[in-house]
Amino acid sequence: MTYRHASMVLATSLALVLTATASAQERMPPAPHCMDAVGVQEVEQASPRSIALRAASGQAYRIDFAEDCPGVRAATTLKLEAPAGWACGRPSERVVVDGHSCAVSAVTPVHARDYASVARDSDRLRTATLPALTIRQRKEVRRGFGGSASYCFATRNVRAWSSDPQGMLVETNPHRNGGHRYYRVELGSHCRQLDRAPQLSFRSGMQNGLICGNPGDHVLAAGFENGDLRSDGLAPLPQYTRGACTIQAVYPASSQASN
Repeated sequence: MTYRHASMVLATSLALVLTATASAQERMPPAPHCMDAVGVQEVEQASPRSIALRAASGQAYRIDFAEDCPGVRAATTLKLEAPAGWACGRPSERVVVDGHSCAVSAVTPVHARDYASVARDSDRLRTATLPALTIRQRKEVRRGFGGSASYCFATRNVRAWSSDPQGMLVETNPHRNGGHRYYRVELGSHCRQLDRAPQLSFRSGMQNGLICGNPGDHVLAAGFENGDLRSDGLAPLPQYTRGACTIQAVYPASSQASN
């Protein structure tokens, strides 16, 4: 995908800026909010005034521009010019998009949920601006949303799940989900069907096998079989034997304790 190619160019260009002394020593940020720009993993853009990046550490950041800087995801070459490879929002920092320089005004750490929202909107915007298709072109352009591992997991890779007051925590195969083992799934409301459901399944609103928090994404609780003692005391019974819960947001969680 274009944004992955761009982030590789970004990381490579920054590595060339670092001095041998800086790269040989332990890298300490000039300020707590600064982003280590070496080894940037992903770059997303849902607004011309900002971009979202995921650093090598996994921490996500938002970079704001002094003026509109569109076209980051579609860029052929993308460079971040920052002293010693640290992006902090200083006047000397800029992002160069296909030769066009965009001054950086601020750098801010963001939560995984916020980054996932930007990534999802970025993917939707890119899909919405694809050119009109002809029959001969149809095979060359993806259909629907591709979905990034930053905000999607594939239903076929789900290994386990648990429910809690925040929604759900889903365990997946990290080798098939961008290295992420756990995903936080936020629901439209507390889904009581999940509390003692023997099994469940996920339904993709885009019908592509990906759960991203897109419209139509649901988790479906399976019913208890007749005579199952786990159904005792659950009233009214139909509420617990069937039902779909709306999925509002999906994003990686670092561990079982992550929110």
